[in-house]
Amino acid sequence: MKEIKNNEITVSDLVHKYSDDLYRFAFGKTRNKEVSEDLVQETFIVAVNKLATFRGESTHKTWLVSILRNKIADYYRKKAKVNIADKDLDDQSMSFNAKGMWNKEHKPFVFEESEHLLDNPKFVTVFYECIEALPQLWNSVIKMKYVTPKKSKEICQELEITDTNLWQIVHRSKLKLKDCLDGNWIQKGY
Repeated sequence: MKEIKNNEITVSDLVHKYSDDLYRFAFGKTRNKEVSEDLVQETFIVAVNKLATFRGESTHKTWLVSILRNKIADYYRKKAKVNIADKDLDDQSMSFNAKGMWNKEHKPFVFEESEHLLDNPKFVTVFYECIEALPQLWNSVIKMKYVTPKKSKEICQELEITDTNLWQIVHRSKLKLKDCLDGNWIQKGY
């Protein structure tokens, strides 16, 4: 790797010092080993090209995480642009009756307040599998809104969707996630 010095630090130093932290950050946002590795590699490629212009207004780690955040956003933006036929958009309308109340078979499970599901690795695995099972656009919206977290206006601009469409996708995604968790977490009795 080409050695570029800036404030007595080289790109090799940055890779050795921060690659594990960046990988963990990327994996936490993507839940995909290969994608995380690629995003970290792309981050260091940008760092190689930009280290000479690094002004030291933040730490090197903050700078690298900022680059990585942009790479993650780009990744989700590209995935969301894939043309997908959302053929099951209206399937969820059966979850509610004419009065807008939950139909009995679709009523959400009520968790005990004492449960901390996000501290349970099995639940987190099932939850991310359910997110991955969403249609591609929905998957990207949920990850951008709740995992990366971005503001709604930014998501609409990046994915070129309307605010109304965004909220429709979020609503339908939550219903799909509920059904998935019902089938893969609650019914399996974890």
